[in-house]
Amino acid sequence: MNLLNISQFSHIDLRSEGEFEKSTIPNSVNLPILNDHEFQAVGKKYKNNGQEAALKLGLELVTGDLKKQRLRNWESHINLNNGCSIFCFRGGLRSKLAQEWLLEKKISIDRISGGYKKVRNEILEQFSNDQFYKKEWFILGGLTGSGKTILLNKFQQSVDIEGIANHRGSAFGRTSSIQTSCANFENKLMFNYINNKSSNILLEDESRTIGKATLPNFWYNKMQSSNLIVLDINIEDRITNIIDEYITLALKENEDSDFLMNKYLNALEKIQKRLGGELYKKINDLIKNAFKDNSTEKHRLWIYELLENYYDPMYQHKLKIRDEDIIHRGGFDSCFDYINSL
Repeated sequence: MNLLNISQFSHIDLRSEGEFEKSTIPNSVNLPILNDHEFQAVGKKYKNNGQEAALKLGLELVTGDLKKQRLRNWESHINLNNGCSIFCFRGGLRSKLAQEWLLEKKISIDRISGGYKKVRNEILEQFSNDQFYKKEWFILGGLTGSGKTILLNKFQQSVDIEGIANHRGSAFGRTSSIQTSCANFENKLMFNYINNKSSNILLEDESRTIGKATLPNFWYNKMQSSNLIVLDINIEDRITNIIDEYITLALKENEDSDFLMNKYLNALEKIQKRLGGELYKKINDLIKNAFKDNSTEKHRLWIYELLENYYDPMYQHKLKIRDEDIIHRGGFDSCFDYINSL
């Protein structure tokens, strides 16, 4: 199976909405042959009466105008996406039937052999294949708020893991939109990586988990053994960066300071045990006061406490362990020039 070729098109996922939401081939569009309700009814019939009875019920459920509408939806996508294919879970009855219906309208389209299951298995196999990691990797590290993501995205060889995960990585990193499943994260990560044509890869230093997403073991281990570039920015500038992203920009997106305050208070509660009771209460009160007064200076206070007493010591410890991997450290321009020379 050629994952690179599959990744070039927006395919039609014929599975039900629930199946699609759990995970799919990246860039695919969900145009079910059976919706959730129909799929459940057919599945129940299959369990109780076998394949022939289930197929008969499916044909009875999708007929007349409903069948015509689904055919129109498929045809419209096919016309706009030359080279796309259709797929179901195992490349079986649903995709075979859809292919036959389209041929009746003189529309020829390929099915992805083995369906989503085969694609997913191939992705998992690749993540566990040593040859998959033969490119040289460089990891961009730095304390929280250093602007690593901004620097990372200035280079074509970068793979933005946090962007793919739709999460900034820390307890406070949940974005305003919902994260997709871990399987979808892995699938997108794979397609992003295999389509990166650079001779080396640049990644931001990450924990194994990014919100609900988890990095594959071989991938994470490769990151931990790769050369490390450290972006050094002073704490005042880092606090400013955090306020710009987590307060100013977030308020523009959410337009509700109470919502944002409660989001950060909930995030703070998740790390309460690691902070200790006294520090937790201090930061909790500072967050409430900062939002109550809409004060940038007061926001600086609680962010400083989090950095100085929680995030910075943790990451400094990690850097100390990986001291031998550090090949360059410096300010934004210095790191930019160094990465540009690789």
